[in-house]
Amino acid sequence: LILSAGFFVRRTSRSEEEPAMPQKLRARISEHAGEARLDWATTRGAALYVVEHNAVSPDQTEAWVQVGETTRIRLVVKGLASAREHWFRVRAIGSTGRGPWSDVAFTLVR
Repeated sequence: LILSAGFFVRRTSRSEEEPAMPQKLRARISEHAGEARLDWATTRGAALYVVEHNAVSPDQTEAWVQVGETTRIRLVVKGLASAREHWFRVRAIGSTGRGPWSDVAFTLVR
């Protein structure tokens, strides 16, 4: 109604865009066996983050498995096989939908 009356609106109440792609995903060795520590930068439009794991190859799309959901920008993934490489990716979920997957990060697990 305000827009149709010719008044300028400084900002809409919520963004109509999907959440952005999470940036700066890091996967690090944990001090505990079978664990990996993940963190990433805050993502515009995110209410929740979904984390997936792949123990085969980041190129094998069917091998990606969801391992967690969090409202924070960090997650400790437990129960991983030791002495192997593990790949991770994260996506943001917001009120307008799901954003794209982050770039893949990997780490060895002790």
